[in-house]
Amino acid sequence: MKKKILITLSIIVVIILLIYVPLVIYISHMAKQDTKVKSDVIVVLGEGAMGGISCFGPRCQHGFVPHPHDNPCLVSRINQAVSLYKNHYAPKILMSGGTDKEDNVNEAETMKTIAMKDGIPGADILTENKSTSTYENLVFSQNILNKAGLHSAIIVTDPATNARAGLIASKLHYTYSLSPDMNTTCSHLSDYSLREPLAIIDYFLSGKI
Repeated sequence: MKKKILITLSIIVVIILLIYVPLVIYISHMAKQDTKVKSDVIVVLGEGAMGGISCFGPRCQHGFVPHPHDNPCLVSRINQAVSLYKNHYAPKILMSGGTDKEDNVNEAETMKTIAMKDGIPGADILTENKSTSTYENLVFSQNILNKAGLHSAIIVTDPATNARAGLIASKLHYTYSLSPDMNTTCSHLSDYSLREPLAIIDYFLSGKI
């Protein structure tokens, strides 16, 4: 019995050393890679549209009433895309993200509204408003880009997701570069060490990368 336990533990250790640790290192390395080049379009991968609750008015606790506000993690990605656009890296932006189940708010439409407030013309913003995952972001966006004759893309996401986005884009034969939002405060240690390694393993096993 002890021998079986030792064998099982040994296998787990080998898996961690050969797969998990290299993945964490790769994800951390890719988080810092900004490879942007001038392209046809900037593709912004979605995030939950609403970031929580702020309170205003006389009926909330301590004299305020709940009021939803934009997710700062999403706003930070949009700021990155707006900066790229204004610095002439691409003449178009595609916002990609479906409707959040939690608040029934569409990510892509929210992103477009925020970008327009930052001075981006609505005519230069495309939307993909049905995706519910990073993989769908890029699959559904690719269909729109092909129809619009846009052949090269700068992909914007948070640093922790940069590696997975690149792997998916390569699998889908995008002509792409990466420009992660380095100003975000929304990539945490657990993203690098737990969420993203497991997500990449899952995507690999399901043939998405």
